[in-house]
Amino acid sequence: MNKDIQKFKKGIEYPEQQNEIPQAFFHNPKYKKLSTDARYLYMIFTLKMTKSPNNGWVDSDGNMYIIYPDKDLMDV
Repeated sequence: MNKDIQKFKKGIEYPEQQNEIPQAFFHNPKYKKLSTDARYLYMIFTLKMTKSPNNGWVDSDGNMYIIYPDKDLMDV
C-alpha cells in the first residue's frame, strides 16, 4: 500500500479545503503538472466526502472514502 497517499479521517477538519482547491496544487512542484481536470476531480471528490454526511464511508482504520458512479460524476 502506498503510504504517500493522503487519507482523510472522519471528524477531522481540513482547513486547506476551505477554498475547495488546496493551495499546494499551485505552489508545490509535486502537483504543478496536474491537469485542470485532475484538480477539479479532486475538488469534487473531497467535497462529496467531507461535506455530505451520507456520501462517505469509513474503513476499519478510520479512513474516509467514497463511491462515485461515473453517471453521477458526469452529471456534475
